[in-house]
Amino acid sequence: MPGPRQRLSVLEGNGRKHLSKREKAQRADQEVDLPKPKTMRVPKWLPEELRKEFRALAKELLAADMGAAQLDRDTLGRYVVAQVQYANARVLVEDALKAQDSTQVEKWTKAQDTYFKQARACANDLGMTITSRCRLVLPEGTRRNEPTPFERMMEERMARA
Repeated sequence: MPGPRQRLSVLEGNGRKHLSKREKAQRADQEVDLPKPKTMRVPKWLPEELRKEFRALAKELLAADMGAAQLDRDTLGRYVVAQVQYANARVLVEDALKAQDSTQVEKWTKAQDTYFKQARACANDLGMTITSRCRLVLPEGTRRNEPTPFERMMEERMARA
């Protein structure tokens, strides 16, 4: 079974597959390239008190250069909301535990679990977790490769010659 389809830049960077000019052009036409925005607009539905956190996370995502675009702003907004709701549910669980109210503990623990799953799903979609970043396939040209000691030695040798 073949692996997931990779972008043309990844295939060329790996150098493992030969494509003709026609195949490259056809593949390039099929790929979606969204422009990288300078900033991500805050969704209108996001409450005012969460906008600062949204902007901070958006700035980090765009700086990471993992393909975030304006289309991802709703997912990032849902992530911020789910995180706040999770934190609020955690406080309510603690209060119910202190009061030794098992029905409230059960109720708020379920809510807390739901908010956690929502936040995790959004974080995975945006590449904000370790496992989701490991699944990202970046073109070889975008990675910074430091020369190995052998390569440095050979470069020095070539410079002397």
